[in-house]
Amino acid sequence: MYQALVWACLVWNGEGCKILEDQRGPYESYDRCQVRALEMSEDVHIHMIGYKATRWKCRPLPKGRLTAPLF
Repeated sequence: MYQALVWACLVWNGEGCKILEDQRGPYESYDRCQVRALEMSEDVHIHMIGYKATRWKCRPLPKGRLTAPLF
């Protein structure tokens, strides 16, 4: 299982970043997780004015976990 994560940063300040966790997953395949992460990346600027997606990641989840620790 994989969890989609997207990093979104303020356009005018690259250090004002947030990590966004997908609320629909987790996903059974890496490919499906990747599709969702890219969907999330495309919508960041709509839901978070002034932010832009800078990276994404599909984090593998240990068996029995629905979310992964961010750090």
